[in-house]
Amino acid sequence: MFLQKIPCPIIDFHTHLFPQKLQKAIDSWFIQHDWVFPFAGGWQARLDFFENHNRVEKFLAFGYAHKAGIARELNRFYGSLKEHSGKVIALMCAHQDDHDLPALVREGADLGLAGVKLHHHVQLVRPDDTRLFPLYEEVIKKDLFILMHAGSGPFSNEFVGFEAFRRVPELFPELKIVVAHLGAPEADLFIEAALQNENVYLDTSYTFIPTPEMTLDAPVELIKKAAHKIFYASDFPGICHEYDESIRVIEGLGLDEEMLRGVMFGNAAKFLGL
Repeated sequence: MFLQKIPCPIIDFHTHLFPQKLQKAIDSWFIQHDWVFPFAGGWQARLDFFENHNRVEKFLAFGYAHKAGIARELNRFYGSLKEHSGKVIALMCAHQDDHDLPALVREGADLGLAGVKLHHHVQLVRPDDTRLFPLYEEVIKKDLFILMHAGSGPFSNEFVGFEAFRRVPELFPELKIVVAHLGAPEADLFIEAALQNENVYLDTSYTFIPTPEMTLDAPVELIKKAAHKIFYASDFPGICHEYDESIRVIEGLGLDEEMLRGVMFGNAAKFLGL
């Protein structure tokens, strides 16, 4: 296993936590679509999992607002997580139709939330939708970042894909963006965007391991070329495999030691200012 070969800590850039009622609804949807998750604990059990993982030094936790009007309550929940874990770095959520998005970002920052998670497939909004522009501008002002599920896998609709994303770093070059799942299945285009834009990064959540829908992967040579812009991420607990398998697949990519240390810890530590 990679971590036995190179004993460096891990920052997991992509994990999910929800209040219990919302978690049950989300789990039910996935079960109906034949996704089976080995880990079935609630939010406290998820925090405890990482508290007890001897290699995970920090992990990012977040959810998403599937409709307007719930983000502020969710953000208060995410703001409280630091009271239960010394390892968690929580993000806020926002919906494109929420009232006063700049104020929502400021409120989230005051709660200690490090950035904003947008799930464009679920929220039915393109990354380049002008309703999000005031949010982007406030994120820049507060020196935060956006974690976007902008790729068209494992589920697709007209709101995701590289074409829906392409203009955002052009319009907002100072906006720090992390694209989830390497942007797969259009990973080659998203990786090239990360190489061409200083503030575009990617995470490896649920990549190189088959999902019930598809395998989200990327050309290994591009991964090596952009290794300094990539953060290790698991997508835990919404994964149909054991947690450490997410680590093993990164080991199997053939990255050299410097690249591995960067992907698993160093890149994210620098990005987050740790």
